[in-house]
Amino acid sequence: MPVFSELRPEYEKASFSCGVSVLDSYLRERARLDVKRGLCAVHILAEGTTIIGFYTLSAFTLQLQSLPPAIAKKYPTNLLLPCWLIGRLAVDTKFQKQKFGQILLADALHNIVLLAEKAGGYCVVVDAKNEEVKPFYEKYGFRPVIHDNLRLYLPVSSIPAF
Repeated sequence: MPVFSELRPEYEKASFSCGVSVLDSYLRERARLDVKRGLCAVHILAEGTTIIGFYTLSAFTLQLQSLPPAIAKKYPTNLLLPCWLIGRLAVDTKFQKQKFGQILLADALHNIVLLAEKAGGYCVVVDAKNEEVKPFYEKYGFRPVIHDNLRLYLPVSSIPAF
């Protein structure tokens, strides 16, 4: 049965392949260092030592001007909105089309709700890697920010129940 944990040395990072080389190389070469530096947390979904998928989570700020005017007008001008960033989310090709992407996103959003209860944060931000990935996030309520069609946001107050 798959379980979530932090990134640990025993995981088989070398065999992970999601089909996007920048995500594969990130997990193999940079993830552990980013965690050590305090830049993000790397959450792994694995069965034994086999990585099914992963996501990264970190604090983030978003320019107020990135939001639609109807939302932005509710806040002080030039405010940097405190947010949470799901910086990377990937599923190994052997496990794609089996709802593991949804499971990873649900876990990330659950953790963000818990963090936001303690530390605040207006929204969740994701950067879709391409136009093909964008509908995956839109299905859960994420919307593009202004002037960047692949950067999407979802107010914490709108996080769906899974």
